[in-house]
Amino acid sequence: MTEYTGVNRLSSVIAGSTVMIALSILPVINFINLFFCSGIIIGGVAGVISLNRQMNRAGTMLTYKDGVLTGMISGLLAAVTVSGINIISLVYSSVNPITEAMQLFGNYMNNMPPDMMNQLKQLENDFNTQGYSVTLIIFTFIINLLIYPLFGAVGGLLTTGIILRKKSEIPPES
Repeated sequence: MTEYTGVNRLSSVIAGSTVMIALSILPVINFINLFFCSGIIIGGVAGVISLNRQMNRAGTMLTYKDGVLTGMISGLLAAVTVSGINIISLVYSSVNPITEAMQLFGNYMNNMPPDMMNQLKQLENDFNTQGYSVTLIIFTFIINLLIYPLFGAVGGLLTTGIILRKKSEIPPES
């Protein structure tokens, strides 16, 4: 990202990641992520809109690189934060999520391969003995590190494209 005077990229990244975090952890609102990770994409959009406002004030032009990097870094920050919040809630929760998931899927579990059932039983035993599962924590952290920056970058790219297209449609001042 090129340096511009008067542009604070960190505030845009924090704005984008705050939106991602809120749309990922708040109950009921987090269902928006069921639609193609829309909450994460909206966070990338928020970060790029914030950056664009700052760049307009500084008299500079937003680039695709700026938009994608803002969305991606917002996603990275949100992934780490959301994973931390999930770990804390898993450790202090008395509910075993593996047992609940197995009860929820009921008859569908009968068609699962034996190796998969053994792995689920191991995760269930980890929760019953320790109150958490290191395997599940690491797996979710890695998945979050992949998904959040990817969809944050998609939101940043889409928003940058829309902003640049709108700016090219404005007739030059005469």
